[in-house]
Amino acid sequence: MGEKNSDHLALIGRWLAGETVNNTVGIKVISGPFHGRTKIVELDQSGLPPAGFRCRPGRTPGPWSPAAKHIYLAVQAPDTPAGWIYEYAGTDTPPEG
Repeated sequence: MGEKNSDHLALIGRWLAGETVNNTVGIKVISGPFHGRTKIVELDQSGLPPAGFRCRPGRTPGPWSPAAKHIYLAVQAPDTPAGWIYEYAGTDTPPEG
């Protein structure tokens, strides 16, 4: 059991370091409420990550509206290990009413 767990943690460590393993890689998140985190994603057949993602920060401190969905877009970044980053693109706030 210990070796299996160790292998799994090693695999996650490789993804977090920006290494593509089994068509999966960790991509750094830049700016917004998730700045500094890494999103682990599966690449498509062309080697491209999902174009973006939306999320809510929950109780993350900061000037973020808890009702807003925060939008991140994949951007090529040749100076990063994965070759991509997820860059903050703003919020998609629900209409008030």
